[in-house]
Amino acid sequence: MPGKWLQKGYVLVMQPRIHLSGDPHPRCRLAGAVIAALLCTALAGLSVGTAYGQKAAPADGKAVAACLKKAEEAGQYPGRCIGIVADPCIDVARTKASYREDSKACAARELAVWSALMAEALKRGVPVADKRMTAAITESQKAFALSRDTLCPIYDNVDPDMALGGANYCRLQETARRALMLRRLADAINEH
Repeated sequence: MPGKWLQKGYVLVMQPRIHLSGDPHPRCRLAGAVIAALLCTALAGLSVGTAYGQKAAPADGKAVAACLKKAEEAGQYPGRCIGIVADPCIDVARTKASYREDSKACAARELAVWSALMAEALKRGVPVADKRMTAAITESQKAFALSRDTLCPIYDNVDPDMALGGANYCRLQETARRALMLRRLADAINEH
């Protein structure tokens, strides 16, 4: 049921809106669901495309998921899980002559995981969001993608030893933080 969001402490709480005329017509609900599904697919495309077609390896996905679960259970910030796959991989890559390119591949591996998590959060949040929230999510995703895709390529043009993983590591960091924020929003929306 659409409603109004209120800030209560550290979480957003939805205050239900009462429809004086009763529930919307079934066709309106269906049309809303179809629009939300289409929008969700489009937004997910914005995030998945950044992994450059690389599909998340199951082991990498499990490592990130396990870290997120452990952080949640311990009441810790889940951002500590960012780099859990890429950083150890980059440490191994440093020992090779091809470490610069290998470190980019390491970052791309974890980027694929966070891109999938971001797409999943959008799929969970957008269909249940009201019209105003859906518009805000859509616009903010466009701004996010533009910001990330403008900033991150710069990292391929700096001293590679100062920014191992280059643009891919930047995209990993940006996408992971965005995925965590969208997961939190999806959890809050779906709570009601």
